[in-house]
Amino acid sequence: MCKRSFRQAVAMSEMSIYLSYGIILALIGRCWVLSATDIDQIQRHNIKLLSEQLNRGWRAFCDAPVDEGVMSLFQGIHPSDGRLHVMTITNQSVELPVRSLSQLKDFDINTERKTLIYVNAFHTNDSYFSVQEHLILLQTSRRDLNVIVVDFARNVEQLYYAVRHHLSVHGYFIYKLLNSLTDAGIKPEDITLAGHSVGANIAALGAQLYAKGSKQLVNQLIAIDPATMCRTSDILVKQGLATRVVVIHGEGDVYGVRVPLGNVDIYPNGVGFFPRRKLQPGCESKICSHMYPFVLFMEALIEGVMIPATKCESWAKFRLADCNFKNTLNIGLVYPADAKGLYFCLTQPNPPFTYMEHGLRYKSRQEANSLDKTSV
Repeated sequence: MCKRSFRQAVAMSEMSIYLSYGIILALIGRCWVLSATDIDQIQRHNIKLLSEQLNRGWRAFCDAPVDEGVMSLFQGIHPSDGRLHVMTITNQSVELPVRSLSQLKDFDINTERKTLIYVNAFHTNDSYFSVQEHLILLQTSRRDLNVIVVDFARNVEQLYYAVRHHLSVHGYFIYKLLNSLTDAGIKPEDITLAGHSVGANIAALGAQLYAKGSKQLVNQLIAIDPATMCRTSDILVKQGLATRVVVIHGEGDVYGVRVPLGNVDIYPNGVGFFPRRKLQPGCESKICSHMYPFVLFMEALIEGVMIPATKCESWAKFRLADCNFKNTLNIGLVYPADAKGLYFCLTQPNPPFTYMEHGLRYKSRQEANSLDKTSV
């Protein structure tokens, strides 16, 4: 998939349009038989099934026996149904169709600022982890940055199509967005691409296409628990796509990637690195652990909280305090120029998630609970 030309990517986008129309036309005969009530019931079953299977992991989600024919009759599943969120000079977040790249110049994008493009392609009904709410807070609180949010998963149906059918087209759109911004005067070295789960892979593909087309690298790619998705070939995060690739791991079993992929790989609480550590603090499910590093990243950016991690060869050595405690970093957007390798830290089950400097050294569960009480 990564070796397709730009022309092929465009052709795929156009083909997806024709296929969508073709499916609808092919279903017309069936829809004369099915009533509107029948179709609505089937769609409700599709959504219920996808929500249930997503909680079991990517493999179950990808293989969910949904009726794609009926799903194609509803709005929201076409690649062009993604949304851009940009800011006005009056501090308002405005939603635009992804086709509106030419309108970006009309919004508050300053060439003197650093730029963060956040790619969302994950959805959960858990209000505690509300992705959209966190991203709106990010935009309105970080006015020192150009924050552009690209949302490819406003609901579980859109997430399904992003994973199963639209990954290449979404990656091509990120490439076009990068071109539009650099044409408007934003320097590639001032751009950070970030994304969680499926969004991390879409951001990685966009960075790869931009590097190939422009012969330049964006400054950073921050991949938050990149998704394993339907096939291992869909894991697109790797070194060389940006000047620095940072991976913040979270789950490492049925959602996220266990192996190191970046110049810097951060493993909060060792989850996603050490197989016996399955769940993040405060989590009772693997999908919660998959969302956990996203919340850490948002806390660091929105609240300005320091979440330090220290370089260590392995989780076993971190437990023994056999680490280079002079080589530390903070989860966020700014990393030391010489940061490279594996980093570990401890965090809390509830906000504020940071233990500050206390999170640089391993503590047993009992010791961590005691520290939780003293830090409240």
